[in-house]
Amino acid sequence: MSLFTLNDLCNRAGMDTISAGGTIAFAIECYETGIINKEDTNGLELTWGNSSAIVELVRKMINREGIGDILADGCKIAAEKIGKGSDKYAIHSMGQELGMHSPKLYKNMGASYAFDPTPGRHTSASLDVAIEGPMMEPNGLFEGFELPKKFESPGEDRSMAEKLVSCIWQSLESLGICQFVLYFLKYPLLQLIKAVVGWDLTIDDLVKIGLRIQTLRQAYTIREGVDIISNKLPERAVGVDYLADYKGYCKKMGWNPGNGYPPKETLKDLNLDFVIKDIY
Repeated sequence: MSLFTLNDLCNRAGMDTISAGGTIAFAIECYETGIINKEDTNGLELTWGNSSAIVELVRKMINREGIGDILADGCKIAAEKIGKGSDKYAIHSMGQELGMHSPKLYKNMGASYAFDPTPGRHTSASLDVAIEGPMMEPNGLFEGFELPKKFESPGEDRSMAEKLVSCIWQSLESLGICQFVLYFLKYPLLQLIKAVVGWDLTIDDLVKIGLRIQTLRQAYTIREGVDIISNKLPERAVGVDYLADYKGYCKKMGWNPGNGYPPKETLKDLNLDFVIKDIY
């Protein structure tokens, strides 16, 4: 019952449930390791499974009362306020708490969590998550969309597969299609687009459109001063060399693998000349 209560509280307050859960986990680890105590928590005994204390903690976060005020902005900021080595227990990417979609299982998700233009989101494009659905079966979800044969092993084929999934994903997101639908049935995507807007597109067209979208998102993040290539995930959250994975992806995207910047030539090829002045 506590899960229903917590979900309801977060929904009514407009609080992200993943961020709330990650921040509560951070607080519990701080409590159990002695970084904070009952005096700090306003008498709450923050231990795993103590659902009544967790529900009360969420209420305090919503109302910014006591310990809740410290935790309300997420685990990154909370760790900065608490100090005492508490950052060890703050599992996030640039302030976004990570979901339970682990890069230890979904290898490519390490790069997605660290380097997507909006880092830390479990809904960003990830090759190893995508291949669990019908999307990557021969002639699977979309007619004509196929991955290189050796995409499961590190190398050129895998980097190309990461690019293809990333690009097609951006097009799908822009169409507003629910991700869950795409995992459970063969979707007549090209026919749908033609029926609704009259565009006679191919899969290659959608990949090119997605490349333009993702490159524009990347340029926006860079323009806002985010040094995306320097981002590091907490070691306990990953089990692969996600930086090497990302550099291979950058090459296929036509970006500089050293810093993630789209070169001027790439921007011109994608008709994104107007952003050159913003990042160079």
